[in-house]
Amino acid sequence: MSADYIKPNLEEWLEKFTFATYTKVRVCETDLYTHVNNTSYSLYFEQGRADYLEELGFYEEDLMFVVGDIYCRFHSEAYAREELVIKVRTSRFGSKSFTLESVIQRKSTGEVIASNWTTLIILDSKTKKSIIVPDWVKQRINDNEKAPQIS
Repeated sequence: MSADYIKPNLEEWLEKFTFATYTKVRVCETDLYTHVNNTSYSLYFEQGRADYLEELGFYEEDLMFVVGDIYCRFHSEAYAREELVIKVRTSRFGSKSFTLESVIQRKSTGEVIASNWTTLIILDSKTKKSIIVPDWVKQRINDNEKAPQIS
């Protein structure tokens, strides 16, 4: 899967996001030219996922989430001390997983810096075994997304 998750076009795709969190680029996340190092984006996407799952209240449940697959596309550059917006949404459910889409934008202009999709596998925190995505998890996500039901 490539960036074909951005559909039907970038503008309409961005309108689908209802959750946002914020971060400021630290100097240690940049290279010699104060340009954000490509490895730092995985930290931003992870922070966005963590904040999203916390917003949904999933850390209070007996669930764990592990990354099964991840993809990142770089659109533009970001620099030290810039404020970034990280938006996250659930785009689909599998039987034992669900896919999140994320976008990082420059807070001052809304310009897209990077986009991503991540497949999260859901585990029972006691047994550490993958489980079927519970209906209540799907419902909580769908209620949070304030959009047509994700399937």
